[in-house]
Amino acid sequence: MRLRKKTFATLGVLLWVVAAVSTLLPSWPHLYYRLFPQTSDTLASTIASTVNQVNTPPQMATPISTPEIKEIPLPDIDPSLPKDNGLLIDKIGVKGLIHEGTDWENILKLGVWRVPNFGTPEDNSLPIILAAHRWGYLSWSAAFRKLNSFIDLPKLVVGDTIKIIWGQRPYEYKVYSVQTGTKITEYNANLILYTCQLWNSPVRFFVYANRVN
Repeated sequence: MRLRKKTFATLGVLLWVVAAVSTLLPSWPHLYYRLFPQTSDTLASTIASTVNQVNTPPQMATPISTPEIKEIPLPDIDPSLPKDNGLLIDKIGVKGLIHEGTDWENILKLGVWRVPNFGTPEDNSLPIILAAHRWGYLSWSAAFRKLNSFIDLPKLVVGDTIKIIWGQRPYEYKVYSVQTGTKITEYNANLILYTCQLWNSPVRFFVYANRVN
């Protein structure tokens, strides 16, 4: 009887610990950022440093077998679409503007950054490369974070779709590869998204997609 009570007590403690961890885990990055407020700026630097590795000429990259990229006519202009360029990923709730420029430190505070000197939807001779914070900044509201960060980027799988509104034209892309690593492994994709895996890790999540419409 005593042994049974002890077993139940131990089980109860374990269940309590599991419940506490499950409750705190989603908010841990925010607690971490609150304890170490410079983390977001440090991560912005690591996201930008990936660009230095990205800036390898495409012909020097090690290719992965991918579907052949074909020239696809531009979609028609839709006057009902926003004039600002934006990214939409319905599966993970992303719906934010695409920001341009070389001042990555401030641009990443606004949300999604298009890496300069690479492609646009109108020209797929080079891939479009989009980067964003995974957790962002303490000043971000939960709603803003959901729309403008890549917090749920790891939930994307092969076959998922990504949309870009560019010049009031709708472009659709289908994911064909999802990887983790420290650098982009190939440049045959029309679209590459990436973000940090953790708040203190050099590993990134990379999503590769090709245009389908």
